[in-house]
Formats: sequence, structure tokens, C-alpha cells
Amino acid sequence: MTLVFLHNDFKVYWRGRLYFLRKFFKERNINIHVIEIFGNESAYSFDESRNQEEWWDCLFETQKFSELSTKEVSCKIMSRLDSLNPDFLVCGPIAFTSGAIGMRWAYKRKKKVILFDDSKHSHYKRSFLVNYIKLNLTNLAEGILVPSTEYDEEYSKWKIKKEKLYYGLNCIDNKYFSSFRSKNFIDSKKIICVARLVPIKNLETLLNCWKTIENSNPEYRLIIIGDGPEQEKLSKVKNDLQLKNVQFLGNQTRQTIAKKLSESEAFILPSYLEGWAMVVNEAMAAGLPVILSEKINAGHTLLKNSINGYSFDPYNPEEITAAILKFINLTIEEKVIMSQKAISEITKYDYKFLGNQLLLGIKNIESKKRKPLSLINFILINLWSGKFKTSNWDKL
Repeated sequence: MTLVFLHNDFKVYWRGRLYFLRKFFKERNINIHVIEIFGNESAYSFDESRNQEEWWDCLFETQKFSELSTKEVSCKIMSRLDSLNPDFLVCGPIAFTSGAIGMRWAYKRKKKVILFDDSKHSHYKRSFLVNYIKLNLTNLAEGILVPSTEYDEEYSKWKIKKEKLYYGLNCIDNKYFSSFRSKNFIDSKKIICVARLVPIKNLETLLNCWKTIENSNPEYRLIIIGDGPEQEKLSKVKNDLQLKNVQFLGNQTRQTIAKKLSESEAFILPSYLEGWAMVVNEAMAAGLPVILSEKINAGHTLLKNSINGYSFDPYNPEEITAAILKFINLTIEEKVIMSQKAISEITKYDYKFLGNQLLLGIKNIESKKRKPLSLINFILINLWSGKFKTSNWDKL
């Protein structure tokens, strides 16, 4: 059996998952091949690594979106899939080229398809027509891989049956991040944030809130890892507020991020919106309680309020400040317990859980017969081509 993963790009967090899954399925006599459609203009363009493995293709390594037509991209995807002729296709959301063209190929070649998606569609304002198209096409998939059972309610609103859902999509190498921590809790007086410096991350508000923290708890430091177009603006805000205990470290390697997490007391992310936020997994695996915006999907699954962290409304600076102060004012013993609870909560969401869920999906779907396409879905599947660009995630 051959399983092909298809998406617009597979950078950063996807790499670890795919290397694990290749080994996991190879041990079960299932081959995996990866098709990355684009090499440029990714949401994670700072990841410049290139894969040389024979089982990993990039169809358009250097071309920009503006240089490519939908027809050209579609033809190349269809041609490569035909040459591989997989039994199962695992591809991205129907909103993107990977999901749209992947679904078209799967139905034309009578192959089974599993979509993966960590977004909550109710968070995005779309027209009735766009929602109708995406709902219909998403429901054509035999399976949908999502982060957790917390997404069940979201999909039930779309009239998509729970039996189609499989879990564990957003996972990391938990052992790697936990290995940097020498003990359950370090009284370092550091709170860390790892984020792209873009408006949707709401870091300007965090800096304004930190002024209050610095005035009342001058021993605490805020460490911010990441870069982006707001670097200069945020540095100016820091200077204007005369913040002495805020440090911008820029982009860092995975190893350095793991080390900095291990040296911190807690993690904070004040985003206005997040599809998931994998860095939350990393922070909890490193033993950090998390202080999160209620608009972060990872928090809906992983954060247990007042047990392994705190949540807040990102549009309410007073709530952000109060959440930080709640953590700071805990006793050492309470912080140790919160750290242990963070580790306990994240343990389930590892690569093995993802592998087992995907394997379960394949076994359940393999023998199921597919219903013929309705006329409307036949038209939609042949007209809808999705979008190339995945990098607009940082726009409000």
C-alpha cells in the first residue's frame, strides 16, 4: 500500500511528523511519499531547509505564485499523483490547492482521501456560497484528521459525522523538549513568548501590559523569540515605555528555543487568532504552564484554566495583565504543580498517537464503498481549485 501526503508546503512542524510517519508506516508495510507543491512564499519562509530524500518531492521549488497559473499547478499535481498512483491520499484543507486538486484527483482515479485541517471554520467570515462549496467538498473526504475531540462540535455544525474524524494532527516530539529541563520547575523569574512579530500575535498589547508587570514585579523578565515585519515597531514601543526587562532574541534554532523554554517559568501567547499554535505544545512539553489568549485553538484542547495555566481575552489588556499576575503570585509549590499538570496534559499528543489514529482511519476507510458524486458536487470538484497562498495566516 502507498500513502501520499500532499500540501502547499510541509515546513517546520510538519517535517518531524512526516519523518516519524514514514518510519511508523514502513514498519507496517505501507510506503509514504510526500509531495510539497511550493518551495517559496510559505507561511514559514524562514525555514530554508530543503529535503533531498527520494520519497519527498517539491513540484515548484523556486517559482513565485505570480509566475504560476492554476492550470499549470493543477496539471503538475495530477501528473505526479498519476505516476505515484497511491492507494490513499492525505492532503490539506479544501480551501487550499492541495485539498482541492487532491480531492479532484482522488475522485477521478477512484482513490480514498483523508483531509487534514486544524482551523475552525466558524472563526472565519465567509459568504454563504464559499461556505457551501467548502462544506460540500470537505464532506466528500472519507476521513478528516483534526487535532482533538474538541473539534467534534465544530464539525457537527457542518453536518459532518463524527465517524469521519480522526485525531492527533498537531503533535510534536514531546521527549525532545522535555529533555532540556533538569527539574519540574525553575524559579527563573522569566516568562517567554515565541511568536512571529506580526500584528495578529498582539505583541504590542503584551508590551503595554508588561509595563504594569515591570512596575509591580521588577524581578520578572519577558523573553520574546521570533522576528517579522513588526520588529522595528515593537522595539520602539519597548523604548517608549522604558521597559528594562523585555528582551527580543530574534529567530532561534529549535535547540535554542527548547533551551530557552526550559529556563523559563511560564509561556505566554496573546494572539488575536490562531489555527492551533504548535509552540503551545512545545512549551507544555518543556514543563511550562501556559498563559493563552482564548482565541488560540490549542488552548481549547490543552489549557485547563487555573490548573495548567490561565486564559484571557486578547482584546482586554486588563485581563492579560491579570492572568500574568495570577501566575506570578502563585507560591513555588503551586507553580510546581501547575508545571506537572502541563506535562501530564501534553503527554497524549505525540507522534505515536497521530500514527495510530491515521492507521485506524486507513483501516476503517479501506473497504468502504464511495457514493457516486451528485451533479452539483461533480461541478464543484472540477471547478474549485483552492488557493496557492498559505502565508496570509498573519493577517487580521
